[in-house]
Amino acid sequence: MKLSLVLSVFLSFAIVSQAAPMHFDKRRFGQEHTPEADATFQEVKDLAQGTDKEAQAGNLSGAMVRALLAKAPACDQQDRADEVIDLGRQIGGAKLQQFIDVAKKYRQLERNTPNAGQPSELCNKPPKNKELDGLTQAQDPTGTGKNPDTGNNPDTGKNPDTGNNPDTGKNPDTGNNPDTGKNPDTGNNPDTGKNPDTGKKCNPDTGKNPDTGNNPDTGKNPDTGNDPNTGDTGNAGDNVAETNPVGGVKMPKIVKQNGDFIVNGNGFNGNLDAAHNRQCDVQKNQCFNKFNGGDKSISTQDCETQHTDCINGPPVFA
Repeated sequence: MKLSLVLSVFLSFAIVSQAAPMHFDKRRFGQEHTPEADATFQEVKDLAQGTDKEAQAGNLSGAMVRALLAKAPACDQQDRADEVIDLGRQIGGAKLQQFIDVAKKYRQLERNTPNAGQPSELCNKPPKNKELDGLTQAQDPTGTGKNPDTGNNPDTGKNPDTGNNPDTGKNPDTGNNPDTGKNPDTGNNPDTGKNPDTGKKCNPDTGKNPDTGNNPDTGKNPDTGNDPNTGDTGNAGDNVAETNPVGGVKMPKIVKQNGDFIVNGNGFNGNLDAAHNRQCDVQKNQCFNKFNGGDKSISTQDCETQHTDCINGPPVFA
């Protein structure tokens, strides 16, 4: 009787297991306690030792840990990095630069995500402290784009979908990115010597077109800072991230206003490079959001490649 009961239970479990197999998604957790992360938490506390800010530093250190968790709001990590710099300003002296260095390292740490390969959401507001301008968190290096189950080929260094190495943006055989036709280091196609977006040649050492003396990516002569064709001291030409956006996700335009550069209502104290970085970061964030929302016509690698193209291209003004 007991043997029959045991066999019956075993068979029932086997049937249920066959009918409803279990699936466990691989998660990307534990980033809040990597050696690099723990070092930043400890350094904040160490720098405050012997001051009246020890308790404040201890509380901030704990908040820094929580900001790297998967459920933390998108801007928590940046806000904590700003608070590290604020604490450094309160303590002052030679320690301020050390606090700034810790904040910059912390701001670029990877955050947890619910699934391996899934990018974490970027913060869409500028940091309080200019030292953090243009910095974003690292993304899961296991993310490989369209096929989340396969990485790049370790023998060739290529991503099987794009033919390029996702770490460098290059095709290891030609040195250029096959999606854009550009070498990400020089901006031009090494086979033709031309930038495929502008059709002009550019000397990667001088940044000049040997025929016109200006840089085809920026429209400016690097020696004079102006566009010899228009006299405009701002960047000219097309940015491929604007003219051919991935998934149709457009970047916000930069607005010139009262000597400042404005992106989505946020100013950058006249710093055009910071404004340009912000418009590219916002577009990258929205691209990731579209992918995470279920649009599988694009990939995370598409978003990353576009962000690189955006940064390498000229600022886009309204």
